[in-house]
Amino acid sequence: FKLNFRATARPRAWGVPAQGGGGEGQMRRSSRLLQVPLCLVGAHFLFHLAHSLHGCVSVAFARLPRATPLPPQIVSDVPGTWAYDTMSRRVREEIVEKVVIGDNAGAAPCEAVKAEINALRDELSNAGSTALTHVPEAGGGPDLAAWRAIMEPHVTKGDTWLSAPWCVTEFYLYRRIAGILRYWSSGFDPFAKAKGAGLRSAVGSLDALAPRVLPVMASGDASGLFLSIALWGNRMDLSLWPAGANVASVAGAFQAVLDAAQEQLLADDTSAVEARLQALRARGGGIVDLIVDNAGFELCTDMLLADHLVASGAAKQVRFRVKHHPTFVSDALEVDVRSHIDELVAGGGDSARLARRWRQHLESGAWTLHADHFWAMPPAMWEMPEPLYQELASSSALAVVKGDANYRRVLGDRPWPLDTPFADVASYWPCPVLCLRTLKAELGCGMAKPLTDRAAAADPNWLVNGRWGVVQHFGPDEPAATQ
Repeated sequence: FKLNFRATARPRAWGVPAQGGGGEGQMRRSSRLLQVPLCLVGAHFLFHLAHSLHGCVSVAFARLPRATPLPPQIVSDVPGTWAYDTMSRRVREEIVEKVVIGDNAGAAPCEAVKAEINALRDELSNAGSTALTHVPEAGGGPDLAAWRAIMEPHVTKGDTWLSAPWCVTEFYLYRRIAGILRYWSSGFDPFAKAKGAGLRSAVGSLDALAPRVLPVMASGDASGLFLSIALWGNRMDLSLWPAGANVASVAGAFQAVLDAAQEQLLADDTSAVEARLQALRARGGGIVDLIVDNAGFELCTDMLLADHLVASGAAKQVRFRVKHHPTFVSDALEVDVRSHIDELVAGGGDSARLARRWRQHLESGAWTLHADHFWAMPPAMWEMPEPLYQELASSSALAVVKGDANYRRVLGDRPWPLDTPFADVASYWPCPVLCLRTLKAELGCGMAKPLTDRAAAADPNWLVNGRWGVVQHFGPDEPAATQ
């Protein structure tokens, strides 16, 4: 018996990119059938076979973007970069010292492991020379085996906090913190104080939004507005939309808000998203996956979007994809979704009107909460576990990816040329995908050069300060942007 592989120039959603000179051109001119004895075929053999062939091998385990070549992952050892500042200074000073230690001074779960927290701080103080280790098993957790596999190549290589890929070390830091604090037995969230402060500061903005959005919650014509709110949050200029505007003036009011936000958008696929949502309504709605980012006001705007999707008929169900342990200080957990709703209901005011709707969505099953381990791990989105991939492929009408850290994983945390078509990078997605991102890291794609040139001329920190954003959409049913 022989196992046949068809080598192709550029597989649409599956494949290993061509390497070496002339290989891709040769593959464009011909398609070769490769035969491998079945007795030799095992998972390990197949993996190495795929990477040894200098063409493109269309195999199910090699799910990669169709854009080539694949850039190297960002590392943190280049002074002057955002990654370097993050891993050499910010995580130690602003996360471990200010938040984990400072916000929890005297808290029993922290006091009990003070020596371990201090040891982690010492590692970060010498980030460039401290070799990474495996996540200690003493902290427990259901994801230890997965983390051991993630860290094995970096531990074996002797990578430090700065020489390993930036995405790996950032997620690793928060996993280390969760283990040190025995999160899976204690339930202690060292970032709860910061999240609580974020929610309290959001109430005023949410009170201002509620009377404006409730009249249009069920309107399919308002989808662009809710997408913009979910993207920009409290950066939206509500002064352009007077509270109490009558129904006749609502459309003009929120169009003015959208027009004001447009100036800071570097990619805008809103019209394509609106068309997809309208198609979903026409067939009675579908399942939408919302891969959430931050708690606080951002989570509230995510719930506004989810409310609109259900109320307008685009979604029969919204699945909130949340983190399974405290991550990136403010990232939302399942408990954060429920506690935000409870606190807003208890607080009264216009925010409570929204929160009561959200509670009903949870009780009815229109909203469900899911904390798969993958969302708090560093692998690129194209490396998502097969069961998750198949779940999205078989049931999801749209995946909405929120925030910068999630977006970095969509790109594999790799510095693609900024004008690389988003469709060519996101081509591996098993379902239609929408990214709502304000830029907070030195990478991106799908942004036309005149727009990035304009942003760079107006703002030297445009890639990292969150003032600029993208609305980017790709559907597997769309044609390739490059051939």
